[in-house]
Amino acid sequence: MRFLWLFLYSLVCAVLLACFSNIHDFTKYIFSLGALYLGMRFFRRFEGLGFRIWFIVIAVILYFIFSLIYALYTQMGITAP
Repeated sequence: MRFLWLFLYSLVCAVLLACFSNIHDFTKYIFSLGALYLGMRFFRRFEGLGFRIWFIVIAVILYFIFSLIYALYTQMGITAP
């Protein structure tokens, strides 16, 4: 069950960081504050060093995956009908 929480926290944090890096107006800072708050909640809940390291590693890997997916999507040039 702890692994599921680790993955969910990392997933949401990665999505928030991907939104922060891809939005170019003032609202992007809301996503960065959300990621910071989520990281603080995770660090308060799980005090083990191993879980904290895995949280950061998984969040960064998922962030790169989501950023790559977004970049590929924007380069495809798909428009709504």
